[in-house]
Amino acid sequence: MKNKTMPLIIVALVAILVILIAILVSTSTRHKINKLDKFANLVEQQYTQYSASDLEKAQAKYEKLVAKVEKEELSGEQQAQVSELKGRCRGYFAQAKARMILEDFKNAVDEAGDDVKDLIESKQ
Repeated sequence: MKNKTMPLIIVALVAILVILIAILVSTSTRHKINKLDKFANLVEQQYTQYSASDLEKAQAKYEKLVAKVEKEELSGEQQAQVSELKGRCRGYFAQAKARMILEDFKNAVDEAGDDVKDLIESKQ
C-alpha cells in the first residue's frame, strides 16, 4: 500500500510546487507593473514642479522600474498596460523639459530686454 501511494504523493507535491511557483511569478510581475503605475501617477502629480535635477532623478527611477518590468514575461494585456504607462511617463517628462526650456528662454529674453533698456537709457 505504501509503495503505490508514494508516487502519487510525490506527483501531488510537485504539482503543488509548480502551482506555487506560477503564483509567485505572476504576483511578482503584477507587483512590478503596479509600482510603475504608482510611479506614473506620482509623475503626473509632480511634473509641473520638477527642477532639472528632479527630472533627472525621476527619469533614472523610471528606467529602473521599466528595466525590471521588461525582464518579466508579459501577457498581451500586461504589455499594453506597460506601454501605456511608459508613454504617460515619457509624455510628462517631455512636458517638464519643455517647461524648463521655455522658462530659460523667457529669462534670457528678460535679461536681454534689461540690457537693451539700459543701452537705450545710456544713449539718451
